[in-house]
Amino acid sequence: MKLKLHHHPNSRSQRIVWLLEELQLDYQLEIHSTHTKNENGQPLKFPTLLIQDNDAQNQLRLTETSAIAEYLCQKQQKLIIYPNQQDYWNFCFYQHYADASFMPNLALKQVFSQIAQQTPWLVRFVSIAFKAAFNKGYLNPEIQTQLQILNTHLEKNHAKNQIWLTGEDFTYADILLWFPLQASAYAYPDFAHYPALVNYLQQIKSRPAFQASLQKGQWSTDLFQNYWQITSK
Repeated sequence: MKLKLHHHPNSRSQRIVWLLEELQLDYQLEIHSTHTKNENGQPLKFPTLLIQDNDAQNQLRLTETSAIAEYLCQKQQKLIIYPNQQDYWNFCFYQHYADASFMPNLALKQVFSQIAQQTPWLVRFVSIAFKAAFNKGYLNPEIQTQLQILNTHLEKNHAKNQIWLTGEDFTYADILLWFPLQASAYAYPDFAHYPALVNYLQQIKSRPAFQASLQKGQWSTDLFQNYWQITSK
C-alpha cells in the first residue's frame, strides 16, 4: 500500500502524521502552505491522504481526519477496540467526541477572535463585546463542561492504573482527541484545574511516535500556543 499525505504544519492533519508513525507505515509526506490548490483549482483540504493498493490501479482519496484514522486502523487491525472487549463503548464514543462535539466550540472561539482582530479599530469594540458575551454566555461554559467530562473519565481510569481513553489500550481515539485538548490547554485559562487532562497530555508527549511526528510534521509549539491563546482573552 502506497500512502501520500498532504499536510499543513500546526493543523489538525498533524494527527495523521502521528497516526502513521504509530502504525509504522511507510508514507510520503508533502508539506504545504494554507493557500495550496488541488488539481481542480480548489483549495487543498488538510489532511488529504492518497492511498493506492499495490494490486490496484485506482487511487483512493480521503480527506476527513476521523475517516482516515478509521480506514487505516481497521485496515491494519491496530489501535482499535473490538466489539467483544469491555471498553468498546468508550472507544465508539470518544473517537467521535473530539471532532463532533469538542472541536466545534474551540473553532468558534477562534473564529470570533479572528473577527475581532480584523475589525477596523474604530468599531472594533463592537466585535470584541460580542465575542466576550458569546464566550461568557455559551462557549466557555460548554468547554468547561466538556473538559470536566473528560477529566472525570480519565480520573476513573487513573484510579484503575489505566492511562488512555479506553483504559489500558492506546487507540486512535486518543490521537483524535489530542489536537482539541492541546488547543484547549491554551484557549481555556483554567485548564490547569483539570489535573487528569494535564497528566494525559504529558503521557501523550512521552510517546516516541508522537515526538517523531512533531519533527516530521514541522510542528511549532510557539505558533500553536500563540494561535490559540488569543481566544482566551
